[in-house]
Amino acid sequence: MRNRIISFSVDKLEGCCTLSQLIDRTTNDMLLLINLIKFICLTIPLLSGVTLAQSPTSTMSHTAKSGQQMQNPLYPKSHVLVTYNANQKLGANSNIKQDEYMVAPVIPLHLGSNIHLILNPTLTYNRNISNQQVTNQQQPIQFPSYFTVILDKRWFAGIGPYVQTPASNANNGSRQTGVGISAGALYAPDNWTIGATMFNSWGIGNDLSGGSANILNVQPTLSYTSDHAWTYNLSSQMNFNYTARNATNQLTLSGGKTVKLLDYHVSFQLGPTYMVTTTPTSAKGFGAYLGVSIKSAQ
Repeated sequence: MRNRIISFSVDKLEGCCTLSQLIDRTTNDMLLLINLIKFICLTIPLLSGVTLAQSPTSTMSHTAKSGQQMQNPLYPKSHVLVTYNANQKLGANSNIKQDEYMVAPVIPLHLGSNIHLILNPTLTYNRNISNQQVTNQQQPIQFPSYFTVILDKRWFAGIGPYVQTPASNANNGSRQTGVGISAGALYAPDNWTIGATMFNSWGIGNDLSGGSANILNVQPTLSYTSDHAWTYNLSSQMNFNYTARNATNQLTLSGGKTVKLLDYHVSFQLGPTYMVTTTPTSAKGFGAYLGVSIKSAQ
C-alpha cells in the first residue's frame, strides 16, 4: 500500500465547502470505508471458496510469513518499502511521462501487549519528462500514523493523526499544511492480507497556488502469499480532492518473490498499473510498478 500523489499540475479550483460540510462529508466517507472493509473481509472468503481461518500449525515458511507481513502496513515490525512507478500521459496535453520514486518506512512503537503506534512517513519524488525537458518534483511529505490494536493475531485496526507538509513551491504540490486522520483495518490470516488504509486531510492556510490539501485517500488491498513466499497483490490508490471536486483511481496488479539476503528478507513486486479514473492533468492509461520491501529476517 502506497500513499502517493500522482498528479503533475494543479487542477482548477471549483467552489468551496464550509468546515461543517467537510466534516459531514468526511463522516459519510468514513462510514462508507468501514462498510467497504466489512464487506471485503466477510465476502471475499466466501466468494473465493478458500478457507481463510488461521490453522493451528501454519504451513508457511518463515520467509513466506515475512513476505505476508510486509503486505500489511499495520503489522508491528519495522520494514521499508521503496517503489518506482512509470506513469504516462500527464498534463493537460497528455504529453508528460513521469518517473515516480517513493520511500515509506513502517516504524512501530510498542505500547502494550496488543497495542502499537505505527508511524508510516512517506517521501515521494517525481521526475517529469516533456519534449526532452526534465522537471523534478519533491512532493509534500506525508505522515500517517495509527494507534493499532491486534485481535486474535489476524485482525488489525488502527486510527491516528495525519499530517502533510506544505510543498516548497506551487509546482511541487499543495502549499497548504494538511492535518487530519488516518485509519486502517486489515484481516491477515495465513497467506492472505485483506482490507484498506486511508487518510483524510484538511488544508490549513490560504495559499492555493499549488492546489488544495483537502483530500481523501483510500487504499484497499487484496494479497495472497504462498507457502513458498510468492506474493500476488491487487491494490488501488483512490484520491479525491474536495476543493477541485475530482478524483483519481490507479489499480496495481503485482506479483513477486520474497527471498533471504544476508540477515534480511527482501520482497520484490513487479506488475502493471492502470488509471481507472483520471483528471485532465493526472496520469492516464497503463503504467508499470516495481516495489522492494526490506525487513529483518529475525
